[in-house]
Amino acid sequence: MRNELQYLIDQFLKILHLYSVISRKPKDYGTGDLLYFTELHTIKVVAGNKKVNMTQLADIMGVTKGAISQTINKLVHKGLIRKSNITNKKEVNLELSDKGNIVLKAQQSFQKEIFTFAAQLYENARPEDRDTVLRLFNAIVHNMEERVRAL
Repeated sequence: MRNELQYLIDQFLKILHLYSVISRKPKDYGTGDLLYFTELHTIKVVAGNKKVNMTQLADIMGVTKGAISQTINKLVHKGLIRKSNITNKKEVNLELSDKGNIVLKAQQSFQKEIFTFAAQLYENARPEDRDTVLRLFNAIVHNMEERVRAL
């Protein structure tokens, strides 16, 4: 049992490493802009949270407001995100521009391409196996978020 657990941990770490290798190199998602993983993830979160503000976005992503501010400024400069509802400088809402939506669709296509193999495996899994994997991933995410907060 212990060897199997260690193997799973090693495989998970290998996945993290390989994904970091893939995400380390910026990629053009159809707009002529080279985007890093953090920028893509920010675009995805903004798209999934309509009219999100900087504080909310930092909380959702588990990073500091300063880090979000830097990423958002880059994305605004590239024309991928717009700041809206600027009635109060402290309460700026964020939304994707048309160009940002192009990136989002291309990123979703790229992600689907990377994880297509998992769909059939997931569909063929027993509900209790799906639940176990879901609980495992949620526990890992929770643990990592706690560690990031402690930094």
